[in-house]
Amino acid sequence: MLINMPKLFLLKPDFKDNKIDNEGKLYYCPQCALIAGIIKFYPQLETILEINYVDFKRPRKAIIELIGEDNQSCPSLIIENNQEVNVDLSYFNSHGDKLFINSTDSITKYLSEKYGIGNLHP
Repeated sequence: MLINMPKLFLLKPDFKDNKIDNEGKLYYCPQCALIAGIIKFYPQLETILEINYVDFKRPRKAIIELIGEDNQSCPSLIIENNQEVNVDLSYFNSHGDKLFINSTDSITKYLSEKYGIGNLHP
């Protein structure tokens, strides 16, 4: 097991969003579904990443504890700031001793560069 594994946070599917409707419709996050699909394509990522599914409802305490209340969007990928990763991290944001990204394009870029999986087709 890797020490300080990168942490990936995705929203659990089948959540309700009362800001959109009051009918109790169930939703999923399309960006989180894309990342979950990539993990299914490349199952080796399940042993490299600590994958966490969080509730849609805020506050998302598990994320806030790592990168602050302003950064609790999903999907989020969080790594230690001092990890040597041999890839460009200039597109990561920082919070304390953590680096993070919560853009689907940035997460797929990092996964491709760091772990040698396929690239997202433009």
